[in-house]
Amino acid sequence: MLYEPGRESVFVLTEAVLRTWPGTPALMLAQLDRLLAVESLSTVRLGVVPWRRPVPVLPRHGFTLCDRRAVVVEAFDGERVSGDAAELAAYEETFGCFERAAVFGGEVRELLLRVMKEFRDLGDTVTP
Repeated sequence: MLYEPGRESVFVLTEAVLRTWPGTPALMLAQLDRLLAVESLSTVRLGVVPWRRPVPVLPRHGFTLCDRRAVVVEAFDGERVSGDAAELAAYEETFGCFERAAVFGGEVRELLLRVMKEFRDLGDTVTP
C-alpha cells in the first residue's frame, strides 16, 4: 500500500517511540533507517511530535485510521476494529491533534538523523 500511486499514508509518532528501544542500538539504527526510507516516499507523510513540544493529548494506545471507514485500536492483548461513526470521529480528531503538533519533511529527517547519531554513539556498549 505504501507504494500505491494515488494513495497517501500519514504516520505520526512521538519522539518517545523513537527513543524507546527493545533491543540493541544496532536494532534501533535499522528501524530508524527504515523510517528514513519510508519518509522519502512520495506517497508517505511521516511526522514526529518532538520532545520540545507538548503532546496535545495523552497517547494511551496506538491506533490506525483506515480510509475514514474504520479504526484499528491497538492494545497489549490484541486489537479491535470499529466502524462506528462517533468513534471514528473521535480518533480522527485525536489524530489531527497529533498531526498538527508533529514536524514533517526536513525537520523530521533532521530529528531522525540526530536520534540515529545518538544510537551510533552508544555503539554496542549497551546490552538489553
